Amino acid sequence: MKIAKKISIKVTKKQCTEFGQVATLAVLFFALRYKNEHLIIAAFMLILITIVLPIIFYPFTVVWFGLSELLSRVGPAIILTIIFFLIVTPVGLIRRFLGKDSMQLTQFKKNKQSVMINRNHLYTESDLLHIF
Repeated sequence: MKIAKKISIKVTKKQCTEFGQVATLAVLFFALRYKNEHLIIAAFMLILITIVLPIIFYPFTVVWFGLSELLSRVGPAIILTIIFFLIVTPVGLIRRFLGKDSMQLTQFKKNKQSVMINRNHLYTESDLLHIF
């Protein structure tokens, strides 16, 4: 997976409008949170710009969607790495300390017998109907 792949973002007018709405909600949240009248006026101006001329938000929208594209490429690798080191690795270490050998790796090539289990089983139609 190449993270350094070129990110090209094509932004539409609808996306600029959506960014304007999100920016308005963010400013309005802080205005109400800190009881600041100037931020309420700024939120009102942002919503007017969003309605009348949303293309003004084009540069901000490109940055916003570029960041989301970057996070969509990097995020899964980070999450899977965390899951591996927090869940899979401890389970493997615990099984090793307890002496579990599910794959029979310690018996591999120790003698002439194979570690493969020979199941002389003839598959029937009922075996394949409800596999799980």
